[in-house]
Amino acid sequence: MLRQMFQEGLLRTATIVPAPMESERWMLVFEKANGNQERISKARTENDKIYKRLNGALSDAKEIGFRSVTVEFNDS
Repeated sequence: MLRQMFQEGLLRTATIVPAPMESERWMLVFEKANGNQERISKARTENDKIYKRLNGALSDAKEIGFRSVTVEFNDS
């Protein structure tokens, strides 16, 4: 679904952010054309997908079609 949204121009940016309440874990968040956010979820669930490594999130963003991704780090 996200790949189709990207191809239709509905997803503008991809950002990898620290997962809340989980140390050294990451989430992939997309900014939609209408300003809202979309998150990648686990297969067949509505739960946000949590990545153990940045590489996994980068790989998913690339597979969707993004050529660049922003990474945000915690302040600590």
